Amino acid sequence: MFVAMKRVLMILIAVVLGAAAYSQGKVTGVVKDSSSKAAIPYTKVLLVEANIIKSTDFDGKFTIEAPAGTYTMKVSFGVGYIDKDITVTIKNGETTKLGDVFLRTDVIGLEEIEVFSNFLDEQSQLPTPVTNITAEDFEQKMGAQEFPEMMKATPGVFVSTVGGSLGSAEVRIRGFGSENTAVLINGMPVNDMESGRVFWSNWGGMNDVTRNQQIQRGLGASKLAISSVGGTINIITKPTDYRKGIKASYSHSNRSYSDMLMLSASTGQMKNGLAITALGSTRQGFGWREGTKADAYSYFLAVSKEINQKHLIMFTGFGAPQESWGGRSVTERSYRLVEEFTGNSNRTYNPAWGLQDGQIRNASINRYHKPVFLLNHNWYVNEKSTLTSALYYSFGRGGGTNINRSWGETFVPVPFNLQEGAPDSTFQVNWDEMIRQNQNNPDTIANVDGLGKESVITGNRSKYIVHQSRNDHQWMGAVSTLNHKLSDNTELTFGVDYRWYRGFHYQVLEDLLGGDYWIDKERFNNFPNNNLLTPNRAAYVGDTIGYNYNGTVTTAGLFAQVQHTIKKLDLFATVSGSNTQFYRNGLFLHEEFIESSLGTSDTANFFNYTAKLGANYRINGRHNVFFNTGNFTRAPFFSNSFIDARVSNIYRENLQSEEIFSIEGGYGYRSPKVTANLNLYRTSWKNRSYVVGFPSDAFAGDFVNYVMNNVNALHQGVEVDARFSLINNLSLTAMASIGDWRWDGDAEAVVLSDPGLAVKDNPVTGLPTDVSPMKVYTDGLKVGGSAQTVGALGFHYRGKRYWYVGGSANYYDNMYADFNPETKTNEEAYFNQVERLESGHESQFMKNVLPYGNITADIYAGKSWKIKKVFIQLKANVNNVFNNQFIIDSNQQVATVSNPEPSPFVQYYFGRTYYVGLSVSF
Repeated sequence: MFVAMKRVLMILIAVVLGAAAYSQGKVTGVVKDSSSKAAIPYTKVLLVEANIIKSTDFDGKFTIEAPAGTYTMKVSFGVGYIDKDITVTIKNGETTKLGDVFLRTDVIGLEEIEVFSNFLDEQSQLPTPVTNITAEDFEQKMGAQEFPEMMKATPGVFVSTVGGSLGSAEVRIRGFGSENTAVLINGMPVNDMESGRVFWSNWGGMNDVTRNQQIQRGLGASKLAISSVGGTINIITKPTDYRKGIKASYSHSNRSYSDMLMLSASTGQMKNGLAITALGSTRQGFGWREGTKADAYSYFLAVSKEINQKHLIMFTGFGAPQESWGGRSVTERSYRLVEEFTGNSNRTYNPAWGLQDGQIRNASINRYHKPVFLLNHNWYVNEKSTLTSALYYSFGRGGGTNINRSWGETFVPVPFNLQEGAPDSTFQVNWDEMIRQNQNNPDTIANVDGLGKESVITGNRSKYIVHQSRNDHQWMGAVSTLNHKLSDNTELTFGVDYRWYRGFHYQVLEDLLGGDYWIDKERFNNFPNNNLLTPNRAAYVGDTIGYNYNGTVTTAGLFAQVQHTIKKLDLFATVSGSNTQFYRNGLFLHEEFIESSLGTSDTANFFNYTAKLGANYRINGRHNVFFNTGNFTRAPFFSNSFIDARVSNIYRENLQSEEIFSIEGGYGYRSPKVTANLNLYRTSWKNRSYVVGFPSDAFAGDFVNYVMNNVNALHQGVEVDARFSLINNLSLTAMASIGDWRWDGDAEAVVLSDPGLAVKDNPVTGLPTDVSPMKVYTDGLKVGGSAQTVGALGFHYRGKRYWYVGGSANYYDNMYADFNPETKTNEEAYFNQVERLESGHESQFMKNVLPYGNITADIYAGKSWKIKKVFIQLKANVNNVFNNQFIIDSNQQVATVSNPEPSPFVQYYFGRTYYVGLSVSF
């Protein structure tokens, strides 16, 4: 009896325990930042009614077991993020998967500044190929690389590390250079308004505050009146996304600098709605290429204020004062000769430096400081309308140094084109020899107009000097956008875009190199005076020499966009109109341009338009297809519009707007494990101007500029990218793009000597070239300066104990030299394609496997610790692990009497570089 009762009791206990166990369930999720989509570790997750608390791991993941029922789940990180309450239902024996749980920062975030930066979510229904680079990517992958290098795993993008010094990297999208790619920082356009170029050196240190970077390829969705040809790069600093606290870091590298220090502090959002973030950093020391060096700083201040629920304002100021010692282009023969003499196969040779009194001195030093100030205002008018406005102002001061020589001097100070048999003593700048010659060159110059100095000068006249070419500027603008929802299916956007820019261009005598004075004349064309207002002038350190002029550019435009959804079909249309004006004001009276160098030029005026149409069809939740087309015109750049802006107000003939027509289409796939995109594009670019300069025996050995008009190009290709989440902690990425970029049709060239004089002995017609332009046979030539075939594979793994490791491999192929127009002035040029750049692999095996094309590999890793309220992170990066150095840029050269077998000027990819960094946050 007792045994039977014991058995029954045990059965009842088992049933009760089993029922209790079965009544349990689980809830899982991943806590992430709502803007950057980065995981937020150490976040508290509380089931209020059950009083169960868990913390997320380093990947932001959590799992909570609790009895079946409905609960309020509170997700809280603390300072820096707004708590989030979620109602969850846990069922018996089941797992409730919440997926991503997003927390918003308690200060201004990405949502508040999207309109200023034209930022698109990757899930946006607008038909635009988009790639996002998050704050986490910058934190883990960037190391000592430059801003553009973070884009090298993007389809259709090629990044060139020309120069090998801090800030010298360049980016091309679909074969188009920076002058044809719009770059914005928090909504402010930063392309130079005179040339369209982007000088990345002005933004050194921006990676310390960048929270997101987005690349829109093609016509894009930029809410600006002026469209870009290649695409749009949006950089979002989002400084107030920093959590409350202080962060300090130190890093060491052998890339563009040796040491970096950074300190940042943030208040978070205070009770009065005010938030302040400040950052300062410095980069110091020598870089990977010989004689390159950085003495650079960056600073950042952001203040945001939430006035009320409808109004928010943010002030941002940042800058990067720097002195960067640069590298010079070198002929391929020069690299070979130096390698034969030194036995060093590393492509670190740089002719821009030498020893002066035993100390390293560089001839190409860039000194610049470009502070930027932005004031953003958001007005949430009502639930259907939002008005966002931005005012910005910037001023730049600085320029780059170079060595100049006076008339009759044949010694070349910077040995960028070494000849066979050159002694090793000519491999670098010989500063001591130039100083010796200057100190032993007594001369007497009569009739000197030296701005109040004596009319006769006796002393050592400098044959060589160092001057700085200054490019100062003032820049201001405004962008304002009104967004209005007509209905749930229709949205309208209207905006205004205004910019004013004035550039100040002149040379300053920086160093007489041991001499007493310098005579301000050209060394070509019978040595004319650079300024007849002070003829035969003796110049001293600090004087303005060479040229002196201002350029003023103004653009104003309106734009409008409508988006409409019809069930699964999303449509959009954009139109804009803009007016561009510019003029030159010369401050020197040049002896060769007496009628045109001094005073204000006529004002050039161009009206331009943009028209875009696009459609996106959502087949279902996983598949979509899109089509996009656009036609627009763009005013010529100020820098290409004069025969020589340094000395003359005369515009080039047949100056007209460029015409661009583009079509693109694609397919997208989305699933929990796989994301993939396929894009095809075709862009026709007409009426482009193109200038190439070089010394030419065909024109008596003079340095000439081929100024080409009616240059057309055709860029077309296919792009594919994919992301795979195979297991919880491992993700894989892949991309490939194949382009076919060619010059389309033949061009006409006017040949001008330097500066801007018409050459009178055209070798083809015998007539002045300003009367009879020369035909240049460019049809079908490959566009140089970029790899037309690129590919990349990458992986990223997160360990469970707060560590990560990742890597990538990049492939580059179909790279071509830039053509020299003098070699294309007869019909035989149709049969002579420009040179295809060969592989740079050192091993014979790899050369056999890849006679063309190159592979580079990067790896990175990091480990974090949390000790009470202190975060410690250690990270390391190695770029180009296998030290594969290959030519990434090449320019064809023409044979001359002094150089019968010309060697092309080339730039090499960085060799193996490393970075290690330690940061502490509290």
